[in-house]
Amino acid sequence: MGKSQRHALAIGFAGLVTFLMAFLAEESFYSLDAVSSDMAWRSISEETGGQSERRIIVVNIDEASIERYGPWPWPRELMAKMVARLSEEGVALQVFDVVFPSAKPGNAALAGALAKSPTVLAQIMAIESDETVFRGSLQGGVTFPGCAQHFDSATAYIANHTAISAAAAGHITPRISADGGVRRIPAMVCYGDKAYPALVLAAVAEGAAVAPEFSYVQGSDFLDPVARLDFDKIPGLSIPLDAQGDILLPWWLSRSGIVSVSAEEVLEAQLPEGFLSGAWVLVGATAFGVADAVPTPLGGAVSGVEVHAQLMTALLDGRIPYTPRHAGWMQFFWAAFLALVLWAAACYLNRAFLVGVMVTGLGSMAITVVLPVLLLQSFALWLPWVLPATFVFLATGFVLIQQYYSDRRETRVLYRNLSSYLPEHVARKIANVEPSSKLQARHERAVVLYADLRNFSAWCNQLPADEVGSLLHSFYSLADEVISQRGGVIEEYVGDAVLAVWRSDGSVDSAPVQAAQALVRSWEAFFGEETYQDSLPPLAIGVGIDYGDVLVGSFGSEHRRAYTLLGEPVSMAMRIQEMTEELAHPVILSQNACGLWGQSIAMQSLGKFLLSGSQHSTQLFYPKPNLE
Repeated sequence: MGKSQRHALAIGFAGLVTFLMAFLAEESFYSLDAVSSDMAWRSISEETGGQSERRIIVVNIDEASIERYGPWPWPRELMAKMVARLSEEGVALQVFDVVFPSAKPGNAALAGALAKSPTVLAQIMAIESDETVFRGSLQGGVTFPGCAQHFDSATAYIANHTAISAAAAGHITPRISADGGVRRIPAMVCYGDKAYPALVLAAVAEGAAVAPEFSYVQGSDFLDPVARLDFDKIPGLSIPLDAQGDILLPWWLSRSGIVSVSAEEVLEAQLPEGFLSGAWVLVGATAFGVADAVPTPLGGAVSGVEVHAQLMTALLDGRIPYTPRHAGWMQFFWAAFLALVLWAAACYLNRAFLVGVMVTGLGSMAITVVLPVLLLQSFALWLPWVLPATFVFLATGFVLIQQYYSDRRETRVLYRNLSSYLPEHVARKIANVEPSSKLQARHERAVVLYADLRNFSAWCNQLPADEVGSLLHSFYSLADEVISQRGGVIEEYVGDAVLAVWRSDGSVDSAPVQAAQALVRSWEAFFGEETYQDSLPPLAIGVGIDYGDVLVGSFGSEHRRAYTLLGEPVSMAMRIQEMTEELAHPVILSQNACGLWGQSIAMQSLGKFLLSGSQHSTQLFYPKPNLE
């Protein structure tokens, strides 16, 4: 299988694993996307921390107000006074995030005050609940054919008392996520044959002095939302909806950007002149203990009135965020594009493969995380990113793992091939280290054995090349078997000779002598059975052994290097081997080598000889007993 095919298989396997994870843990991915959207909103709102929204002003029933006027809920007369004070301040629209379901004294006064100013009241409608509570009288319902087909139906409600009515009303029912957070709100809730719009939708219609009439339009273009809820009386104003008929709540403003005043300041006429003139006012309870706090992307306990302020501001600006109807396909195409980029990087990167693939993968993940935030900030489009990011993470990991095992397999093959030509430790180093032009050599103490096939040249001149090659192959194979069994390492094959060493830290057992004698005996047995030729001189083995300090390493440029063993013991072993035929002993040792074993091996001196190329005579020995 080729490199490109292996990488494609790894990426395809990552896609399969991602698909199975998404199928088996769909809720987990949804929760992660929800948390990621919270982080995106926080980063966006922090950028607008210095901007204040003056069109929508919150009137807080806060701790100071409760301390001044008593615990919530307040008397209806006090609420009527606040409605009247807001009208006096020139408020264009009063929107109450407060429900008045009970029959209490002062209802008539409150109803009278509400009737004198444009007002929208809240009501709570339970969905996906087993509750059967029905309090007050629902208001603001509109005829909406097929309502239950597109929106949820209420199973219970808490509305305003029949004595309290306003020109408009809207529900304040949030959609609670699995983690308890509020990120969506139903645009409409059905009950009976009516549809009840969200508080903000009713407020916009009332503020524009038009009837709250809407049309449900299915999305058609690729980037459209699942559906839109169009204001029939306000051309160009529409709200994107998801498949459940919910609005994705916006959080463009930081919490500090929402302008709010205390209810006490309103009731005591302490506001600057004209501060509320022409504004839309949201009245809500924010005091600790009022139980009107919900977790949102901007905080773990945010007053519900802030949710409506954010949504109303975004609706006036025409910046309601949404997820496109084909978000799933967009994620798929994006993941496919990133898979292609990763595959190309994996195929065409060689020396910088690890770093290149990791940078490509991490960069793709970073873009996958940042791009949805940019789309949200610029175009109010929210694209879930956890699934494609998970795919890229897995694909990068699988490509690296696959390449790691492929490299290990290739290294093992290379190492096996090299180790058949070079000593094992040298082959390992060559396989794992980059080539260099530097001298790479070290000194070692070693026993050096040099075994030569005598009269081999005569055989080469009279036998066919294939027979000579077979003979040399047999000699090399036999030498490797005998020497490696006794702990030696063949460093080089030199023509018809073998150079082997036993590395030493100061003490060496008799293995080199045993190997020399075993090699001679084995070859004599092999030669007698397989290769004897009457017309040719005897083909025998001579072995020279010396001990001392050698220089071992690789030499040459990084383009062509040679591994070899240098030093006096190597030269001496070769020269001693030349004496084996003349002295009629197949195994001869130098004085240095003889001194290694002391009395453990009986040695016989052959006398002193001036070896070829040497300026001083050398005493030679041969082992008397047969050690095998």
